[in-house]
Amino acid sequence: MDYNCKFLFIYYHYPPIKNSGVYRNYFLSSAILNIIGKSFLITTDNRKYLPNEKLQLHTGIEKFEIFTLDYRRVAAWISGKKNTAGAQFSEKTKESVIVSWFIKLQRSFPFNLILAEGGIIYIMNGYLKSCKIVRSQKVDVIFSSFMPYADHIIAWMLKKTFPSLIWIADFRDLHVEPIYKNVFWPEIQHKIEKYILKNADVITTVSQGISQKMQVLHQNVHTVTKGVTLRPNKQHFDKFTIHYSGSLFQQYRDPRPLFRVLSVLIQHKAIDRQKISFLYAGKDAGLMNEWVQECGIQDIFDCKGMVSRSEAIEMQDRAHVNLLLTSSSEEHTGLLTGKLFEYIESGNEVLCLINGPHDKEIEAMFTKYRLGEVHYHEEHLYKYIEDLYFEFINCGLVKSKQLKDEIMDDMSWERQAKRVLDLVKTVKERI
Repeated sequence: MDYNCKFLFIYYHYPPIKNSGVYRNYFLSSAILNIIGKSFLITTDNRKYLPNEKLQLHTGIEKFEIFTLDYRRVAAWISGKKNTAGAQFSEKTKESVIVSWFIKLQRSFPFNLILAEGGIIYIMNGYLKSCKIVRSQKVDVIFSSFMPYADHIIAWMLKKTFPSLIWIADFRDLHVEPIYKNVFWPEIQHKIEKYILKNADVITTVSQGISQKMQVLHQNVHTVTKGVTLRPNKQHFDKFTIHYSGSLFQQYRDPRPLFRVLSVLIQHKAIDRQKISFLYAGKDAGLMNEWVQECGIQDIFDCKGMVSRSEAIEMQDRAHVNLLLTSSSEEHTGLLTGKLFEYIESGNEVLCLINGPHDKEIEAMFTKYRLGEVHYHEEHLYKYIEDLYFEFINCGLVKSKQLKDEIMDDMSWERQAKRVLDLVKTVKERI
């Protein structure tokens, strides 16, 4: 199918910045460029101050870095250190009333346009540069991604200036999150967001759960999940290894049911403590250490702290089981985190532990592609862990049950890119 169009991507988070939000923006835009050819990118110049990770820029993209004066840059100036302004708050730090209040404020309109990533200078500079690109390069499509909301504001201003542009507004997360209660004045936030997004032609999101929530704000919402590239098998760790990397997100992600199960199985000698390891990498080592000591499994706990993405992927590839921690509520399900897609790429068993009520979207995904098992409470975990451990003892590994062909048919980055381009084609035909 012929997709004749030029994109302007508006992405604060893009390589060489190292951030979880970078990967969807990078891989999806690269897959789109593989199909359509030359396009353009507006991004922040804060790469000088944020942690970096080298990823090869697609030859079909022309990148423009926009001068930015936001809290990330100010934090770097105050500390006198480069490549540290992207450091995340630990969950212990977030428990501070002042810190949690500030985080909530800087995520809420109108303060997010001043205090959050990007800020008003990035917005104005990005808009002015984008106007020049649109005029000189005959751009057809603008593609912006949240978060931060600054990217959508630039796109909104462009759409107002050039009504014939097709605007795709992408959401990796909800602006108003019902589980985490992450903003002040949620009803006002919804009204402002609806006013902004009425100018978008298409809304895309990473999960059906987010899409359902966004449908109250826009009439044309579509799910385009994160993509995957399956990695070749690697030699596993010598011990039966359960691995988790990432944050605990204000304790909404809770591994303690698993910890209690491991403790009981070890005490009852169903598992030899010399042959098992729980491997952790991330910023919440302090809280993790408290919890493993509380559950009496500190001797099997291997904490690596903060590691590079390549080191984290190496752990995922060599582990026998990758632990996915997520949350759900009656108001919101379908939180398909980026970590899930990394785990799928490893090809290893995934144990999903959900803090909340049953999540049909995640359960359906695990069943469809045979990714592993979804659990909510510890009582059903005992047999599952014991069975995997005995498979490891008897076979030396835990065999992958993934349906790899089906995964690549549905979830490759090329497939996601074509979904986006099909949405553009539909809008063009409607116009």
